[in-house]
Amino acid sequence: MIDINKYKAFIFDFDGVVMDTERLHFKAWNKGFKVLGDSLTEEEYLPLKSTGRKHIVNTFSQKIGREISEAESLEICKIKDDYFKELCKSINKSLLIKGVEDFLIRLKDKGVKIAVASSASTTTELLKKVGLTEYFDVVADGNLGLAKKPDPAVFLKAASLLGVDAKDCLVFEDSPAGLKAAENAGMDFVAVSGIKSEKAILEIMDFTEV
Repeated sequence: MIDINKYKAFIFDFDGVVMDTERLHFKAWNKGFKVLGDSLTEEEYLPLKSTGRKHIVNTFSQKIGREISEAESLEICKIKDDYFKELCKSINKSLLIKGVEDFLIRLKDKGVKIAVASSASTTTELLKKVGLTEYFDVVADGNLGLAKKPDPAVFLKAASLLGVDAKDCLVFEDSPAGLKAAENAGMDFVAVSGIKSEKAILEIMDFTEV
């Protein structure tokens, strides 16, 4: 269990931590990559989560063994974005990670500060769509133009917006890049959705375990 009183702020990644939308990103990326006749496996995609589209496209380029032109990259990203938006049209609270809303309510009742720190530019829009904005004091997302994880920029920005020192924050993350970003920020972190981490203070499948 987590000692809520130990921290002044709790920072959540969004995709795969608050909502099970990471699989939608995965599906959308592969629809984009289909134009070049290949795809990524789930195992190949896992370390790419939250690292940004440039890194993802470059990694796919390495897989297919040739350079991807700027025009091809733009086409892939447009297909990915359009399909992700299409998939999100029917998004609702059924995609919430189990127990996360109850945990957010517990945190609000304690009066601690809460933030979302995500590399995705769609985060704010999706929070509004499912009615979760009331739980978060601030949202730091891809629209801020910050360096992508594992750079700690988005976590440090969230802490700054909350007015809390990094050492007093606890991060919830589901990606290798995100866990490294939290470590680089000097924050404690919890590994979510079954991801393994020797440095996490806790490993959980979902928020029924906290």
